[in-house]
Amino acid sequence: MSAFPWHVPALERLLADREHMPHALLVHGAAGIGKTEFARALAKGVLCESPVRGVACEQCPSCHWFSQGNHPDFREIIPEASAEEDEATEAEPAKAEKPRSLVIKIDQIRAVADFITLSTHRAGFKVLLIWPAEALQPAAANALLKTLEEPPARTLIVLVSDRPARLLATIRSRCRLLPLPLPPRLEALAWLERQQVPAPEVALAIAGGAPLLARDLAQPEEMELRQRLLAELARPSGADPLAFAATVDKGSVERIIHWLQTWVYDIASARLSGVVRHNTDYSPAILARAQSADLQALFALDRELAGARRLASHPLNPRLLVEHFLITYNRAARGRGAA
Repeated sequence: MSAFPWHVPALERLLADREHMPHALLVHGAAGIGKTEFARALAKGVLCESPVRGVACEQCPSCHWFSQGNHPDFREIIPEASAEEDEATEAEPAKAEKPRSLVIKIDQIRAVADFITLSTHRAGFKVLLIWPAEALQPAAANALLKTLEEPPARTLIVLVSDRPARLLATIRSRCRLLPLPLPPRLEALAWLERQQVPAPEVALAIAGGAPLLARDLAQPEEMELRQRLLAELARPSGADPLAFAATVDKGSVERIIHWLQTWVYDIASARLSGVVRHNTDYSPAILARAQSADLQALFALDRELAGARRLASHPLNPRLLVEHFLITYNRAARGRGAA
């Protein structure tokens, strides 16, 4: 496991003095920049028995175990649903069971209690990786807090988060914060081109500069959904909430909310500064909508979208939800003076 090129300098700086590594790190930054890959590369470097300039050598037994996913001094905690998705790529489940949890439960934290307290297998470090940290249930967060307050020697706990503000303040205060910025635009574009992402400039813009998110959003099914939604939002007469909502299924709601957020942001930005950040390929339509848009209504819609996105994986009625947002958008885009 290697960090992405734009994170290598930060990784090398951190590993240069691994004997003085903090007991806990909170790696945070925008979604889609490779924070989890950075954290795994950090864990591999810390556990490496023959590091090269601090970074994992890729040759020692520790590096081989880590690459094979069975290092005795490394544990990774993620929500059950995320683990299930990973396993589904390896084998088809025989029978669907109850839905897997989207949160990290207290039982998962308790399950690594022995791992934390017992001595290491290789006389080096132990590393516990938890992501996304904002998925910790309150009880799980409190259980983890006890370990953070009295960390065993040569133990590194790495938390990865897109939204560190949603963590308990007591957890944040016991970690060294490590912000990872967006990569430079040219470096991100070069990486996307190597990944053979079509129209990398557009993909990077709609992802807000996050290259991994740009790669995911550039998938054909994602772009088809975006094209349908943005064509609806760009109509001079406004979106047709009933017709569009009738085409929506539960699995697309979260992404529809994402696209709506970028569109609303762009209209507000165009109104205030004349700049379109995300949907640059729709700049003329966005600039036209911005002329009459009600900024306060747009800001209110943006707040509502942000709240809905946290629940988008299990909305009670996805079509009614999308219909509501399109109606609200129409009112905001037409402005106060519209009938």
